[in-house]
Amino acid sequence: MKKNMSTFIFILLVAGVAYLAIFHKPSHHSEAELKKWFSTKLMEISAGLESDIEKDKEGEYPHAGKQSFGKRGSITYLLRDKNNARFDISDKNNLRSQDIIETVGYKTLEQKADSLNLVIHLDENEVEGDGVNTFNELDEYIDDFTRYYSVTISGW
Repeated sequence: MKKNMSTFIFILLVAGVAYLAIFHKPSHHSEAELKKWFSTKLMEISAGLESDIEKDKEGEYPHAGKQSFGKRGSITYLLRDKNNARFDISDKNNLRSQDIIETVGYKTLEQKADSLNLVIHLDENEVEGDGVNTFNELDEYIDDFTRYYSVTISGW
């Protein structure tokens, strides 16, 4: 009985690994999917821009990476995924800043900023290093350096 159970578990594990190897597809987003995603995120920023500016003027806007709620006169929006983590893109993807600027979402945000006499700036930021923080950790070779985008709106 014990031998049959061990054989059954082994077969189940092999079948599971084979299934993952055959049917699992990594999530490489196409340029069209990424443009649509960025456009949607920029539309969301545009929709909440005026209330965010009011919160900043009152000293109540939680700026990313800052420990205080002080007035800054600008807001930098990190474009984040559904888990609220920074949305990184592989350097192997051909999407560039100009592609994002040409989306409907960016144009809408730009028009909103222009109507409020604000300045808008899209930044492409490279993630530096391989994530190793100490000398004791092993460096791993990574041939896929990621980058992320942020939008800064200022001028109030």
